[in-house]
Amino acid sequence: MRILLIALLCASPLLAESWEPEKSWLFATGVLAFEAGITGWPEEGRVDSVMVQAFKHRGVLPERVTFLKNKQATKQAMIRGFRDQAASAGENDTLVFYYAGHGTRRYIKDERQSSIVPYDSKPDDVDSDLPITRVFDIIEKNFKGHKVIVLADCCHSGEFKVEAEKRAKASDKISYAVLTSAHASSRSTGAWTFTQCLVDMLDGNALIDADKDGNITFAESASYCESEMAFAEQQLSCSAATGKFTDALVMARAGARPKAEVGKHLEAQDAGEWWRARVIDTREGEYFVTWIGYGPEWSRWVKTSQTREFQPKVHEAGTKVEVEWDGTWYPAVVKETRLGLHYVAYDGYPEADNEWVPINRIRLPKEK
Repeated sequence: MRILLIALLCASPLLAESWEPEKSWLFATGVLAFEAGITGWPEEGRVDSVMVQAFKHRGVLPERVTFLKNKQATKQAMIRGFRDQAASAGENDTLVFYYAGHGTRRYIKDERQSSIVPYDSKPDDVDSDLPITRVFDIIEKNFKGHKVIVLADCCHSGEFKVEAEKRAKASDKISYAVLTSAHASSRSTGAWTFTQCLVDMLDGNALIDADKDGNITFAESASYCESEMAFAEQQLSCSAATGKFTDALVMARAGARPKAEVGKHLEAQDAGEWWRARVIDTREGEYFVTWIGYGPEWSRWVKTSQTREFQPKVHEAGTKVEVEWDGTWYPAVVKETRLGLHYVAYDGYPEADNEWVPINRIRLPKEK
C-alpha cells in the first residue's frame, strides 16, 4: 500500500513544476499609438489590458506589475522601467516581459537587427527602435534570478525565441520560456488573437488542456496559440523553453470543461459561401458560431448540416511556387506545411528569410 501511495504521488500532476505568480514580476508594454509617422491601432477592444488584469488575478502582486501604454512607452522609459524592475526582482523570482505593438527587421551595416518599436520611434531613425538584443542585455545585467518568461505580440516577434536560445547556449544562468505571435522572419496581424490566447492560458481555459489532466502546461499553451493563430490569423506563433523551463511547466490549473465541440474550428455556410468559424455553443442539430474576422454582433446559430471540416488548401513540400511580399512575387519552394500554412525558402535568399505564409500569398508559376 505504501509503495502504491508513493507511486501515485509521484505521478500526480499537482507535483509537476509550476509557474509561481506570487513570486513573479510583470513588465508589460502596449504601444498602439506613435508619436510621428507610424500607423497605429484603435484603443477600443485592446486585450493587453485584460491580460495584465489576468496576471494580477492569478496572484502577481500589483506593486510588482508595470504596464506602459502608448505615450508612456518611450524608448528611455521602457529601458529604465524594465531595468529597474529586473533589478528589483529577487533570486527566486520569475521575471515576465510582454510587448505588443510594432516589430521591425532592418539591415544595419549588412547585419539584420530585429527590434520592438517604442512610442517615440522615428521611421527614418534605426537608433530610435529598441533592439531585441537590448532586452536580453538588460535581463542579463540586472536580473538576479534564473527564470524569465518572454511574451511578444508583434511582427518578427519570433526573434525573441531565436535570441533566447542563443543566450541559453552561451550561459545556463537564466532559463527562458518564450511564446510569440509570429516567427522571426514573419509579420504579425494587428488583431488580438495571440494576446487573447495568453489570457485564456492565465484564466485556465480548459480547451487548452489537451490531455485533460487538469493542468495547462507550457507545451499545451504553445500548441493552443499555434492552432488559434493559424486558423484565425493565417500565421504561426512560436515558442521555446530553455534550461530549467520545460514543456511540462504548469502555467495554470484548468477550469470547467465546456460542452463537447465548443472551440471547434470549421467552415459554415452563409449566403451560399463557406466561411471560417469557431463554435462557441451547441444545441441539438445546431452550432452557435462566431465568424473569423467579424465581430460578435455577427455570431449566430447555424445548422450542423450547414458546416464542414476546415480543410485548407496546401501545396506539397518540394513544390516550386511564387510568393508575394509587399506586392512583388518572388520564386520560392515549399519546404513543409503545417496547419494550412507553407514554410517557403526564397530562391537566392538566405535561410533566415524563410517564412511561413498562407495560401493567399502563394501561386504556381506561369508556364513558359
